[in-house]
Amino acid sequence: MNTTLESLSNGAPMVAIPIANDQPGVAAYMTWTGTGEVVPLKHLSISRRRNAIEQVLTIESYKKNALSQQETIKRAEGVKKVVKIIEQVAFTGKPILA
Repeated sequence: MNTTLESLSNGAPMVAIPIANDQPGVAAYMTWTGTGEVVPLKHLSISRRRNAIEQVLTIESYKKNALSQQETIKRAEGVKKVVKIIEQVAFTGKPILA
């Protein structure tokens, strides 16, 4: 998810080749949001990978959707929220449950 969030934070569409762990779910998110193409490992070939890369670089909707996600990430202010939580825990010594 870190690489995906980094790419979307920069408004960059991507190609995923999910293998394990959270990767299939993250790839499904990319498909759902229209921010990238997914090439399943069992169908991986040079031509499929090339086609997927060409699609995300030339079809405007991928870039448009990635830029939309970029704005959503900015509005979420994740870093600010994390700093507030860390400061609250540091000052109170109590966990944040909500």
